[in-house]
This record gives sequence, structure tokens and C-alpha cells, in this order.
Amino acid sequence: MGFSSTARYPRPMTQPEHRVAAHLGLAASDYDAQIRRYIPEYEAAIATVVELVAALPSPRVVDLGAGTGALGGAILDAVPAARVRMVDIDPAMLEVAHTRVARHGDRVELVRAAFADPLPADTGAVVASLSLHHIADPAEKRATYARIRAALRPGGLVAIADCVVHASGPERDRGFAVWSASMARHGIAAGEAQRLFAAWAAEDFYLPLSTELQLLADAGFARPECFWKYGPIAVYGAYA
Repeated sequence: MGFSSTARYPRPMTQPEHRVAAHLGLAASDYDAQIRRYIPEYEAAIATVVELVAALPSPRVVDLGAGTGALGGAILDAVPAARVRMVDIDPAMLEVAHTRVARHGDRVELVRAAFADPLPADTGAVVASLSLHHIADPAEKRATYARIRAALRPGGLVAIADCVVHASGPERDRGFAVWSASMARHGIAAGEAQRLFAAWAAEDFYLPLSTELQLLADAGFARPECFWKYGPIAVYGAYA
């Protein structure tokens, strides 16, 4: 493992460009501060994934949609044996991630690639934080989970921290009420929260937790599980 210049990352051909600056209206350098205002219990979700990875015997980790490296960096900080491959399609985010994790040297590799690109074999864990909801088609997401399953070694783990909400009904209403209340505690008024939800809906495709677990089962995971949940935010996944 090791660093490569972002300029040398191959241009992904299997997934449309996704850039945080356009989607969230944020510079990549501002993402870490703002995501804590936007996402309920963000720190607890990240900590849950780190705890799951830390329990593995020899964690060789792929972080899909690594963004600024918050999750992969937390794993590197907390798990001295971990080696992390950070994958993202947005070069601006990879530059921020590079700065965050450079001190970990050859324990980390940054790769510009898409979700549909090949994963390294014999991986101990595949993790993702607030990234896989950009896959719009459930069949495509199931195929992504199948690729993850094929890449994991026996006993390996997929752990995903993401938004899970129903398409309609009181469950959806409650999820967004919890979400809006969390944003209000960070100074974001209810009207602004609704505006943000509507703007994000152009590229964010949330599924209910039950559907995510079923897609994992359909992809070959025997025991899909929810490891943690708060309102619309969950950490879910499975062991190979």
C-alpha cells in the first residue's frame, strides 16, 4: 500500500461523477464540520463501525466512498494493525483525505474509483459511511453487495453507516422528525432542514433498513444485522 498522486488516479468509467461541492454545496475542506451538523449522532455511527473493525483478527479494510477519510482515518487511528484502502470518485475529497491520513504512511492507499470497480480479494472488512445511498437502483446495490461478499475472506465484515428511511408512512415521518430535531440542535431551522432534504433528494436514494438487510441476504450474506440505529441513521451489515 501507499500514496498516489490524485492526478494519477484513473478516471472511473463505470459510475457518473459525484462531487460534494455540487451535491451539498460544500467545499471538501468544509465537509467534516458540516456533516456533524447535518447527520444525527454522526460520531456514534463512526465509532460503531470502528469498534466492529477493531474486533477483527487482522483488518485489511476497504473504505468505499471514503470522502475526506473520516471513517478510514478513525480506523487507522484506533486499530494499529489495520491497513486501509480508501476509494472515492471525487478527487477533491481524496485530497482532503490524503492530508488527514498521510501520517499513517504505507498503512493506507488512496484510489480514485467507482463502486462498481473491482475490489481486492481476501479483504477483511469493507466499510462505507454516507456513500452507498448514492446508488439509485436496488438491483445495482445488490450487485455491489455481491461484489463485497465475493471480496471478503471467511469471517470478514461489511459495515455500512448510512441513512435508512421508508418511502412513506409514519415511520418515514418519524425518521425525518428525528433528523430535523437533530439539525435544529445544531442551529439549522426546520425550514432550512426541509430545503436541504429536498435538495439532497436529487442524488440521495434512501431505502428502509429492512430492504437493505434483504439486499445483503440476496447478495449471499447469511446473517444480515443492524448493529446500531438512531432515528434515520443506522450501522448495518453482515459477516461473511
